[in-house]
Amino acid sequence: MSDSADDLILQMQHLAAQAKAQRVVQGLTQNLDRLKSATQRVAWEAQKEVTAAEARRADGERKLEQAKAPNLKPLDAAELLQEGRAMVEETGHTLIKARARLNFALDRMSELDRREYEAFQADVRAATHGHLANED
Repeated sequence: MSDSADDLILQMQHLAAQAKAQRVVQGLTQNLDRLKSATQRVAWEAQKEVTAAEARRADGERKLEQAKAPNLKPLDAAELLQEGRAMVEETGHTLIKARARLNFALDRMSELDRREYEAFQADVRAATHGHLANED
């Protein structure tokens, strides 16, 4: 008699552990797909901003180099120099902000991947406890 009571207690413990692990899975996966797609969108937009800012900065640096050409009129050189400096300075701030947004999005994606892995582990625990409960 005590063996069957012990078996029932063990089975109930496994079922309780299975339910707990399933709640963990649900908590970890709740809104995960929505957050992941939103984070990917932010990363994509930030990457586009970084690329555009780097191209604009390269244009500014090219103008600075053109201003140093020896056959250029002084007024044209001064104008190119002013435009180049303005472009480089302007894109510096934009580039810093875009890179920060990109790094934030990449960090968030890493966190979402970690949550996904933890949910997978909890799902495996739930399945194991379910098998153990049915085995007894």
